[in-house]
Amino acid sequence: MPRVTSKDVAREAGVSQTTVSFVLNGKDEHGLSAETRRRVLETAKRLGYVPSGAGRALRKGRTNVVFCVVPDLPVAEAMEQFKLALGRSLGEAGYTCVYLHHAGTTTPLSELWQHVQPAVVVAFGSLPPTDAQSLRQAEIPLIDGVFTPDGSGLTGLNQEDIGRLQIEHLAGRGHRHIGYAALDDPRERPFCLPRLEGATQACAELGLPAPHVVTMRYSRASARDAVAEWTQAATPVTAVAAFNDLIALAVLASCRTQHIDIPDDLALIGVDDLPVSSLAVPALTTIGMDLTTAARNLTARVLATVGAPAPATPDRPSAGEILALVQRETT
Repeated sequence: MPRVTSKDVAREAGVSQTTVSFVLNGKDEHGLSAETRRRVLETAKRLGYVPSGAGRALRKGRTNVVFCVVPDLPVAEAMEQFKLALGRSLGEAGYTCVYLHHAGTTTPLSELWQHVQPAVVVAFGSLPPTDAQSLRQAEIPLIDGVFTPDGSGLTGLNQEDIGRLQIEHLAGRGHRHIGYAALDDPRERPFCLPRLEGATQACAELGLPAPHVVTMRYSRASARDAVAEWTQAATPVTAVAAFNDLIALAVLASCRTQHIDIPDDLALIGVDDLPVSSLAVPALTTIGMDLTTAARNLTARVLATVGAPAPATPDRPSAGEILALVQRETT
């Protein structure tokens, strides 16, 4: 079935195509009668007319697309939930969120700007200088480094605060010698390194020894070696803060096979509050994140960047309000 055009609306309504354009674009300065406007709008609705996105972009010089450039990150539930929340939040403001996983592709980003003409580009990582320069030349706004340590103000989600909250909870439970389970994956460094830094700073501020850091992979052997290193050290650790819930669950499983009691012999806390964490035996203590609020914070920055009115929301929450301790049985 052919697409309905403004020419079809004009013919059916008995007016010129220019009149249809004036009415559908909300222009009031051309002396059109209320009856003419009503007839055009009713005809457009009856025919199922949808304005051309390409034509609208040509007139405005921009689309209502927010172009999010995602670096090489492993697939993780927390990131996917954040992307869904950001898409919903921007959609409520009339913008379409498009994600580009650019790692491994050969097409220069500068070519994509020309095809998409986004209202704004949001880089989850840091754009290379050449790409940032191409955006400046195209006069396309850029929000850079959302998930870098310097970008925490864009979402209100501070990765260092996550590690700090883990240590404060374990110290509050009486633990003095604490291990940290880092992840051996360079793609997770923007998250893992700040969390470890926050954990290390919290230990120093609380007068505790620096955390005993072991770098792990998602494997049974890696978890077994990590648990052995923590429990057989000259000063064994009594609690472990894990980079995320998956690493924590690997440690938990390894402790069961080595007959190490959780939490009596070794307490354990993760990050992300994955649904499976509550199903573990014992159920995993973790740090939950309000990703909907984090997405709304970023949406507010996007709207401010493009000069659009911000949605009416309560005061911007602090990181302490975005993060929440979910205490279960492993601590």
